[in-house]
Amino acid sequence: MEIFNEDFSLLISINDDIATIKDSENLFLTIFNKLHDFYGIKIVGIALFDKTEENLGFIIAKIEEQKSLIDSFVWLQTFSIDSIPFKLSLVNPNTTHIDAKYFHSMQTLNEKQPSFGEVLGEMNINTLLLIPMQTGGELIGFLIYPSEGYNINVKDNDYSLRIANLIGSAISNVRSYEELQSKEKEKEMQIRLLVDLVTIMEKDALYIKLAGEINKIIPCEYVAVYAQHSETNFTTIFSLDKDNTGQFKIMPSTRNITISLLSIKSKVGGKDGPNNLEITGEQFDKLCEQFSYLRQLKEKNSINSLLVLQYAYENVGELNLILGRSNPFLWRNGKEIMDFMFSQNKDTFFAMKEIELGVHLLPQLGLILGNLYAFEEIQILTKKLEQEKNYLLDEINLTNSFQEMIGNSQPIQNTLNKVKQVAPLDATVLILGETGTGKELIARAVHNLSKRKESTFITVNCAALPTQLIESELFGHEKGSFTGAVEKRIGKFEVAEGGTIFLDEIGELPLEIQAKLLRVLQEKEFERLGGKSTIHSDVRIVAATNRNLEREVDEGKFRADLYFRLNVFPITVPPLRERIEDIPLLVKYFIDKYSKKIGKEVKSIRKNDLDTLVQYNWPGNIRELEHFIERAIIISEGSNLNFEKLLGGNLQKTEPDFQSFKTLVKIEKEHIINALKIANGKVTGEKSAAQLLGINGKTLGSKMRKLGIKREIVITT
Repeated sequence: MEIFNEDFSLLISINDDIATIKDSENLFLTIFNKLHDFYGIKIVGIALFDKTEENLGFIIAKIEEQKSLIDSFVWLQTFSIDSIPFKLSLVNPNTTHIDAKYFHSMQTLNEKQPSFGEVLGEMNINTLLLIPMQTGGELIGFLIYPSEGYNINVKDNDYSLRIANLIGSAISNVRSYEELQSKEKEKEMQIRLLVDLVTIMEKDALYIKLAGEINKIIPCEYVAVYAQHSETNFTTIFSLDKDNTGQFKIMPSTRNITISLLSIKSKVGGKDGPNNLEITGEQFDKLCEQFSYLRQLKEKNSINSLLVLQYAYENVGELNLILGRSNPFLWRNGKEIMDFMFSQNKDTFFAMKEIELGVHLLPQLGLILGNLYAFEEIQILTKKLEQEKNYLLDEINLTNSFQEMIGNSQPIQNTLNKVKQVAPLDATVLILGETGTGKELIARAVHNLSKRKESTFITVNCAALPTQLIESELFGHEKGSFTGAVEKRIGKFEVAEGGTIFLDEIGELPLEIQAKLLRVLQEKEFERLGGKSTIHSDVRIVAATNRNLEREVDEGKFRADLYFRLNVFPITVPPLRERIEDIPLLVKYFIDKYSKKIGKEVKSIRKNDLDTLVQYNWPGNIRELEHFIERAIIISEGSNLNFEKLLGGNLQKTEPDFQSFKTLVKIEKEHIINALKIANGKVTGEKSAAQLLGINGKTLGSKMRKLGIKREIVITT
């Protein structure tokens, strides 16, 4: 039976009907139905090359009545040209008859669809006719008919080629138009995305809005982002899924999520520029077995495929967008069949157009997150500056009692020489000394002589902080990390970034905080209370204590490893009683200071009063002297200081107690007895009292007899 003739009515009818069609589904449906109406052909197909011309996509439709193509389609799949088991005429192509037996060996890449051969067998097709479609001299694919029952002569073949070329030209035009429309929509989407999102500065609101906008262009049930920016040290991790109403909600940020996303992103490749990977089938199932977080997505959210889109910036960082979908692209959307024809992945859930759109979306997403990073950094810096300002105001209001070191004595000069040695080296310093000796002043001198002198100097009195708030005060906390934490707080270590932090009374720190401080010293990093991200710390630590830390270590009250890390360069501040020649200078300094502060013209101090001050041992050191001079100025009248009401108190020089003073013989006797007790009564030999005392055993025996010490009495006591 001849189906082709010289009547060009079919050509004209096809041309009239397809001339204004702008989408691939309507074009295919019109072509297939037109051929069905004219010739009663119920099975029609089209094979199209992709852009690379390395793959050929087939669509076979069984036309029975006017309805959508997705309801009419029979088989849809893409093959590489190298895998096709018959020879295609690609140069000067002509109509080709292909035996159906060849198609039995062409297995579909999509396991959910039958093979090409099975489809042809069900439709009782033994031979297919492939008619080349060309436009502008370029082969774009083939028009496909079952050849049984049709008799095509030369003229009919020429006519069928005209029909195929007309259809090919229409398909090429529609593809170009759809590509242009796609680029326009992509451009509009990118502009809308930037306009809608770039002004949102609240994290949760931004993430939810972002997921909704992505869903409009790439429908999905799950959205996750993992972003790193090495220059600003920002890391962003968040994930969202749809609730029962179809709205996105933020999933809990847990360590498991982080590990899962890191594992997923590591499979993409990691090279600079855009990369993408779709994870489905067995690969997705293995990930679900490995990570409970992904298993939950599969079981509770029916996610069966993940599309990982990555954009890596050279020497800057990377951005990873991960989308999850529960249904394959084919069953989700029948309107973009041409796209699916060139989706080659096994069990493909995402169309190539969607993948390309997602890749093009990444730079805009990076810009939006970068804007958020910049805003957050500005907020952090603003808050840090505000805290530094408040801290400095507090320092002014509660200023140190003296502003410079006073004294020319050798002990204080030795101390200052040590400060000059260590200050430029950025080493950790441990300042030792009795209370009131001016340890903080030494710490400030270390800072002022260092390369950090232009940065912040922060003082923290560890003894003044409540135990439950020490960690928050030092390292900060996140909002909601404990009861009463209504907002995020920056700790002293972040405020002192680039500068010096002075930890006064460090011996008062609890053991658990000592461990965290040790990490800052060793690793130069810490975490806020309740936080997940690690913060790098560039802070010089200067510590001070009036305790004997070696004894504290022996008693288990202070960590030995922390003590050794702090004791890199110890500086001992001498007590005032060891630098009595500095007392006159200090007295003059404090008289000048408090005379101006109180508003009294006090000019001098009587010599005998000054001698009394020099002779006193000052257990409170400089702080006690300062307060004493201030009290004297308050109660004094006239130009001279009046110590009459003060000298009768604790300033009287302590006289030696002759009655309680021990003789040398008594001290020697007590010392020998203590040695015997430690040696358990053993007088000579290894681990004996003689060995402890460093004398000969016979000499020790002689001394014991002389002093009346009996070995038996020592042992029993």
